[in-house]
Amino acid sequence: MIEYASRSIHYISDVEERKSITKVSESLFPQSFSRISIADQKVLPTSKPLNVQVKRSPRPDESNASGLLFGVSTTFDRFHDSRTSPVSEWSRWLTNGQGVSNGAGLILALLNSSASDIEFAAKQLADAGINATVLPSDPTLDMPGRYVDLVNMFYNHPTRDQRSWFALIDDDTFFPYIHQLQNTLSNYDTKIPYYIGTFTERMDWMLYNHAPFAYGGGGVFLSFPTVKKLVQSDCLAKNSDGTYLLHADQGDRLLYNCIHQNSEITLTHLPLLHQLDQFGDPSGFYESGKQPLSLHHYKSWHQFSPHPTHTIADACGEDCVFQRFQFADEYILSNGYSLAHYPNGIDFNVDHVEHTFDAGEKNNPDLEETVFSYAFGQMRPGLSRTGRKKAWHLLDARREGPGIVKQVYLKRWSDDRWYKEGDAAPDLDSIVVLNWIP
Repeated sequence: MIEYASRSIHYISDVEERKSITKVSESLFPQSFSRISIADQKVLPTSKPLNVQVKRSPRPDESNASGLLFGVSTTFDRFHDSRTSPVSEWSRWLTNGQGVSNGAGLILALLNSSASDIEFAAKQLADAGINATVLPSDPTLDMPGRYVDLVNMFYNHPTRDQRSWFALIDDDTFFPYIHQLQNTLSNYDTKIPYYIGTFTERMDWMLYNHAPFAYGGGGVFLSFPTVKKLVQSDCLAKNSDGTYLLHADQGDRLLYNCIHQNSEITLTHLPLLHQLDQFGDPSGFYESGKQPLSLHHYKSWHQFSPHPTHTIADACGEDCVFQRFQFADEYILSNGYSLAHYPNGIDFNVDHVEHTFDAGEKNNPDLEETVFSYAFGQMRPGLSRTGRKKAWHLLDARREGPGIVKQVYLKRWSDDRWYKEGDAAPDLDSIVVLNWIP
């Protein structure tokens, strides 16, 4: 037995702007949830379609990313392990979503890999429609060296002259808006040496590192003149004790040091890229209505599944990903991530990020209050365990036809974030199904 509600949402692509939140004058659920037994129910309850307005934006099969070449250094074990393999996520932004490359290229350098491992990885990527060059990493290099060595691979890649941007990423970097990413990069002249990236969200780490370098998990974008300058520089030179002349124990810092020591190129800060250096519940970020050009750490520092979230792009386009809709019955949908109900009303500023995540410094409340303020501004208090918020998180989504996507959201009865101390826990899991139709 479960609680169940569903709604078909008819999206209309007739507005020019994707707002942080779109207010819908109708209720999402004009009728109360039903209690049903899935085993006994042959036809699930439905209601009439609800119209929502969205900005026209490309679906994955309408995007051409041929100007981009990405480079990743990882281990074969991480690539092959089902818990860490990035292939599913990569298929969302390196293909048209249906097994055909979108033109972007990928260089995958694998450590601890045999010839058969390289062949296996290349086939798996090709089967997913990803245009990849798979190479073994230089076993004599450490992690920072392997990262910077990707620049040499960029320079020597046969498609180099067809690419506009060369991007160093981690194996858990995700780009939800590949079309918007290219539009943003088009503001920069690729004939000029560019080093584009973002900082950590952690102000304390920025101060500790004493350097304005791009953090690698958010994506580091280089124009070809910068690639050429780095190849001409001896970034990997070492002292007699084996340490780098440029003093770095992380790849992104070694890259910065090499650029800083050998050129006058400075970082172009692109805050729409995100390193996501925070712990705990990431809901405040993903429910903020923002359009982050990159995501990171979603299989380690926090848990999030980009592939099903991004599936909504197959319906109403990439701008629909994480787009917020506020309904008359006090529900806010963060599209592809969660559906939240506020039973006491939405009596807070929805433009402020909810403080659901943390810095891992619970014994330092002053740090927790201020450390993310550079990245997110002052955040509003979290509503967990207050009884003022109940949320269903995306369980899965699938494309059911051209422009049609079904989403399933789940709220478990055992999730104690959604009731305050002393309240009786609900006795059933709750399911919401949203059917997106053109």
